[in-house]
Amino acid sequence: MSDAPAGPGRGATLKASVWTVAGFGGSQVIRFIGNLILTRLLFPEVFGLAALVSIFIQGLWMFSDIGTGPAIIQSPHGDDERFLNTCWTIQIVRGVALWLLSCAIAAPVASIYGQPLLAWLIPVSGLNAVLNGLEATSMHTAVRRLQLPRVVIVELVSQVVNIVAIIVGALAWRSAIGTQDPRVVWVVVGGTLLGNLVRLVLTHTYLDHIRHRLLVDRHWLRTQLAFGRWITLSTILTFLSNQSDRLLFGKLIPIEVLGVYNIAATLAMMPTQALDALGSRVLLPTFSRHAREEGFDRVFARVRLPLLLGGAAMVSGLVGGGPFLVRVLYDSRYWEAGWIVQFLALGAWFQIIESSNGAVLLAMGHSRWKAAVGGAKFLGLVAFVPLGFHLDGFRGALLGLVASDVLRYATSTAGILRCGLRPHVMDAMLTALVGTVSALAWFAGRGLVGAHERSVLPLLAAATVVGLTWGSAGLWYLARKRREAATA
Repeated sequence: MSDAPAGPGRGATLKASVWTVAGFGGSQVIRFIGNLILTRLLFPEVFGLAALVSIFIQGLWMFSDIGTGPAIIQSPHGDDERFLNTCWTIQIVRGVALWLLSCAIAAPVASIYGQPLLAWLIPVSGLNAVLNGLEATSMHTAVRRLQLPRVVIVELVSQVVNIVAIIVGALAWRSAIGTQDPRVVWVVVGGTLLGNLVRLVLTHTYLDHIRHRLLVDRHWLRTQLAFGRWITLSTILTFLSNQSDRLLFGKLIPIEVLGVYNIAATLAMMPTQALDALGSRVLLPTFSRHAREEGFDRVFARVRLPLLLGGAAMVSGLVGGGPFLVRVLYDSRYWEAGWIVQFLALGAWFQIIESSNGAVLLAMGHSRWKAAVGGAKFLGLVAFVPLGFHLDGFRGALLGLVASDVLRYATSTAGILRCGLRPHVMDAMLTALVGTVSALAWFAGRGLVGAHERSVLPLLAAATVVGLTWGSAGLWYLARKRREAATA
């Protein structure tokens, strides 16, 4: 068995960060443009149905996750062919099993939610699990080596195919049948399948990879299961904590309101998704190389701070200017998403500051703490969301979501403190600044134009406050880095 090559240095980490940010930015631009087009071609009920299908397919995938990707990235033997082929075989078996499970749950889910279309949509969407399982492990080995340009290209190409296929299908359906038929959701399902098929082909043809073959090496299987048992529990709890809101709201609110909520969640989760991408592709490999070295606390602080500053700027923009942004971009059917964005973005901030903690816990092998973090969020949802809904309806339930994210962050911070790191002081300072900047941006927008008018001026006012504040913080950070470099 061959050991992994020596890890790349700081230059490779910086390059990987740039590519991750560029890839995420490109992905969000594609997704955003596609979302704007589709909200004009489709109607809220379709987004609600698509959200329910996505939740159950994602749930099956996460409930069976044994961490093959993190294992390949984290293991010193992540380039061993027998190990990689064992992981690939596990992926395939898992994908087929998940498709069979999706077929089994489809009819009961359709009955529970009173949506007959789900009985067919879920099994067809379950084929995505088979496609994902057949992907080459090259995606994970490239991330392990911080060789991200081709990984980003694969993801962007497959996403473009997905969005374009859905738009073309929606236009064709509109001309043939009309867009008020809920069955138009089939074009969303078909476009997603096509995008995943393209991604599968590219992982085997465009990325460098070993020649895969079906193989189960007992040693590597035991190693993977030992590493993955807490990953499985963690991902189950992560799914429950991240998607229970949609599962609950799918029963508590009309399907069209769930569609509007899903639009709001798409906007509010952009900062979290950016930091999650950096966490899995940059922070985890970087922290894994340095976690057991002296001075790791300095590495942790140096890598973490600029990411948090970027996340803080995005969250402040969404909390302070979210309603104005929604009114400018979407038609009146989706305007209720504006105030929902504000609540969800507050929760997203606590997810952002927790994400780097999670990368450290995994890098140090503390997967139990990752499971505890997911469990804390789920318990928070179970306790706070029903209480909030009882006290103040939908708005109170959203406050319960924010409270559950605070509990999740507090749990991960407890784990980080046991590792000898002290991030909470900086986190508290940044949280206070995020709240202050968000409030100033909101009042700047509200004071300029009435809240019920559709105008770009409130959005510009809010964006100016956010840009000046966090731009100044960014300049301060760069000046500090220059001073440190000059005195080194």
